Amino acid sequence: MKQRRSLWLVVWIAAACAVEVAVATGGWQWRRLMAELESDPGLGASRLVSSRLLWLPSVVHSTRRLSGQELVGAEPELVAAALRRISSSQLRWFPVDPEGHKNRARVALLERDFGSAQAALERALELDPTSPYLHRLMALVMRQVGRSQAFLEHMARAAAIAPGYLRPTVELTPEDQDWIQLAGLKLRVDLYPGRRVDALIALASEHRRRGDRALAEATLGPVEPYPSVQLWLAEREMEDQRYEAAAARASAVAESMALPAKLRIRAWSMLAQARDLAGDAAGGLEAAEEAMRLGPDSPGPYLALGTIAENRGDLEGALQHFRRAWGISPTDVGLLLRVASVAERGGHPADARLALERAVEVAPERADVAAALVELHLRNHDYMEAAMQLSRQLDRFPTDTRLLQLAEHLRSEVTRGKPPGY
Repeated sequence: MKQRRSLWLVVWIAAACAVEVAVATGGWQWRRLMAELESDPGLGASRLVSSRLLWLPSVVHSTRRLSGQELVGAEPELVAAALRRISSSQLRWFPVDPEGHKNRARVALLERDFGSAQAALERALELDPTSPYLHRLMALVMRQVGRSQAFLEHMARAAAIAPGYLRPTVELTPEDQDWIQLAGLKLRVDLYPGRRVDALIALASEHRRRGDRALAEATLGPVEPYPSVQLWLAEREMEDQRYEAAAARASAVAESMALPAKLRIRAWSMLAQARDLAGDAAGGLEAAEEAMRLGPDSPGPYLALGTIAENRGDLEGALQHFRRAWGISPTDVGLLLRVASVAERGGHPADARLALERAVEVAPERADVAAALVELHLRNHDYMEAAMQLSRQLDRFPTDTRLLQLAEHLRSEVTRGKPPGY
């Protein structure tokens, strides 16, 4: 009996060692293959087609990290062969993973077999219905087969799951973009019940942006008592120059000791701006000081102080406060636009350019931010940079009206052979 147990122990140890060797070998081979793909996509694709190591589970598992961009530069037939081999291995070893079906769909798209691509993507979406990539890829297929409504619905689903996700690239008309934006926000309310209030606020903001204020308020009706909704309503009242009403809402939230500090800091910061705009300068500064006391490491108090300084014409002071807020919240696009505006008006074009360039990096999906950077270049007579930026952004947003108008303006002025009168 002891000999049998010892034999099984030896067998188990040998098997474990074999697995470890296979995993280590697979990892080394995969890193080598990725290096080849980076230096020579054609050679790397050929190895994907021919390598026997692609049957090792550890290597097949690593292929899940292959985005497809690594194969750009190889011949299409070779890319299709590599993806076909990868998909076969993935389906063999990981049949409940969507990657095999996704890569099978990629092969079908390369071969313009849209029926097979659709079938593969339907199976992939059954396994992972929350993938924005799969929905956007399916949208491209739907467009190719002439199913326009299905195209829009899959794009909206992707936007609802992951706002700002842009892979694969899909060109949209402004009308399609508007439909997808609104439909995606509506879907998000149901997709994320735990963040229903935030989703409804985003939806209300979109309705207001489109000019339907009544629908925006009706959207928030069921959740109006929530403090975050009260602050959103206060912000809108400030936009409508109803400063006393905004101050009353913000004050109710700010003085509620039971609320989280983050909400109260935001409320005190908003109250500071509302009081200042209502003509109560001392009250505005008092509220800003309370916001600073509660959250010295939050951007809100500095935004409030910067806004108060800006309202008084103190652009240097405003810029200093906005820079502090930027240091705390470096990816806030709205703040970056504020910094750029104040910096340019205060005679600091380099700071304005830096802020807008950062905004473009943070929000690559926003054509309006890209257009703001182009306009800055034009106002500063930096026509070469304006042309280069326009070229890059029109590749991304070929139908954006504002960018097209800027391109036409620059082209007409250059054609006339005189400096643009911008």
